[in-house]
Amino acid sequence: MYAQDNADSMHYYIDPDGKPQVPNHGQWTLTPSHNALLDLQNPNQRVIAYWGVAYVSYFGGARRAFRCPSAKIVDEWRETGLAYSSEFWRNSTYGINRYVALNPGSVYTADPTLPRKISEIPSPQTTVFAQDSAEQRMEGHDDSLGIFPGYQEGLIQWKVRLASLYPGVRMEFEWFRHNRQCSTLWLPGNVSTIRHSKGVDYRWYTGDLPQESPR
Repeated sequence: MYAQDNADSMHYYIDPDGKPQVPNHGQWTLTPSHNALLDLQNPNQRVIAYWGVAYVSYFGGARRAFRCPSAKIVDEWRETGLAYSSEFWRNSTYGINRYVALNPGSVYTADPTLPRKISEIPSPQTTVFAQDSAEQRMEGHDDSLGIFPGYQEGLIQWKVRLASLYPGVRMEFEWFRHNRQCSTLWLPGNVSTIRHSKGVDYRWYTGDLPQESPR
C-alpha cells in the first residue's frame, strides 16, 4: 500500500550528502518521556527514527504491530551512550532489509546507489522485506543472515564487535527467537520461517535471483 501511494518505492530519505537512506535507528519518539512520533521531515529526527514510523499510519497508528511478543532485547544503541530502558525499544523488534528501498549496486559497496522501485527488483518472491531481528535495519554480512561474497557466515557484528555491549546476551538469537527459527516477511506479503544456520543466500536481501530459494 505504501509503495502504491509513493511511486512504487518504499520509504527512504536523502541525507545531507545527497545519498538515499533508510532510517537506521529504533526510536519512535525523541525520548521515553515524549509521546509524539518523530518527524520524518525533520533532518535531525529522521536519522534516529525507526523505519516503522514511515508505515505505522497503514496500521492505524498501532506501534505494537511492530512488537514481537517473543523478543527479549533488541539494539538499544548503547554504543551512542543511550541508556533508555529495554521497554523503550520493544516496539522496534523487526528489522527491515535496506535493499527493498535502495539499489544495492555492488555488494562490496557500503553505500547503496539510487532509490529502487519495487517493480525493478529481479526476484521479489525471494526478497526479504523485514524479519525477526535485533537490529532495526539490515544491509550486509555483519548485520543480516546473508552470507555475502567473501564471508563464511552472517551477523558477524553481533557475534563479535557489538557483543560486549550486551553481556550475557546472545543477540544473534533475536533473529531466531521462535524455536530457533526466524519469522520473515517477504516482499509480496507472505510470511515463512528460516531455520537457524550460519546464514543464507545473500541474494535474499539484494533481491537478485538466488541460487537456492527459501523453503
